[in-house]
Amino acid sequence: MNDEYFMSLALELAKKGEGGVNPNPMVGAVIVKDGKVIGKGYHQYFGDKHAEVNAIEDAKSKGHSLEGATMYVTLEPCSHWGKQPPCVDRIIKEGFSRVVIAMEDPNPLVNGKSIEKLKKAGIEVKVGILKEEARKLNEIFLKYITTKTPFVAIKLALTLDGFIATKTFSSKWITGKKAREKVQELRKKYMAIMVGANTILKDDPKLTCRIEGCTEKVKVILDRHGLTANGNFRAFKNGKVIVFTKSEKEWNNAEVIRETNPGRILKILGEKGIDSVLIEGGRIACQFLPFANKLHLFYGNKLFGKGISPFECLNVDKVSDAFKVEFLKFESFRDSLYVEAKPCSQE
Repeated sequence: MNDEYFMSLALELAKKGEGGVNPNPMVGAVIVKDGKVIGKGYHQYFGDKHAEVNAIEDAKSKGHSLEGATMYVTLEPCSHWGKQPPCVDRIIKEGFSRVVIAMEDPNPLVNGKSIEKLKKAGIEVKVGILKEEARKLNEIFLKYITTKTPFVAIKLALTLDGFIATKTFSSKWITGKKAREKVQELRKKYMAIMVGANTILKDDPKLTCRIEGCTEKVKVILDRHGLTANGNFRAFKNGKVIVFTKSEKEWNNAEVIRETNPGRILKILGEKGIDSVLIEGGRIACQFLPFANKLHLFYGNKLFGKGISPFECLNVDKVSDAFKVEFLKFESFRDSLYVEAKPCSQE
């Protein structure tokens, strides 16, 4: 067993924190001594103990000495005080001889400082093991910490010929049950869910995540003309709701921000500590397409011939001018097909 093996264990642990740690990164840690795993831990939810400390406490609870042990951690340990003390100081204190890190933390408060501190303490440090896997795991965190704007994902349910509804706005259900269950898994990943006023008026969704371990989502509603103001809609009945509008109307149970420019909306959400947003409103998707980091497209086994297209704003005349994507993943549910993609302009 080598460094890649133990780091892969740490990455699997890190995934357990998905949806619970935002806007912090998912982090996993594994402690190895004499070739055996003696401690494991991961960052479980925002504000809780970090992965490194959980792994250390796990090992010590089993009676293990950490003197001379190796720690494998998926992200550079923190070097600053936040809701928890600096992990790097705890690692040094416990007498580790070696620390293997998948990737540096781009957070300006860390960004190599912990690596240098470990080296100065006489600890061997190795950086870059399974780095690309670690970057992919924390793509939301990396976007937010380096730009202070949310990671933007667009989710759409489409017919095979690319429509989100019929000409009369009928849309339930284009995809099958298993595809809709997959949507709940996606919602778990993101801090906020965004829809337009038409989605609220037509579907009256709760905009919640209905699977175990899912945190409450911030609900973002784009309502330029105030069509949902003081209506008896389910989305407004609990949780945090933010409405972006040009209307002078007032809403009960919602924070109202008079702004409708997509770029400025994302900047405001970032300033509020929202690291990611899943855009589910079909007709607003095109407005946010230039800012998209990922597309989650669900195709049902239906053809409409004519209907409502989510991408009419593109207005492409030449094939060479088309908006292009890179396909990342495909999943079949027999009556539906899931496609995960990212814009070709994304790194």
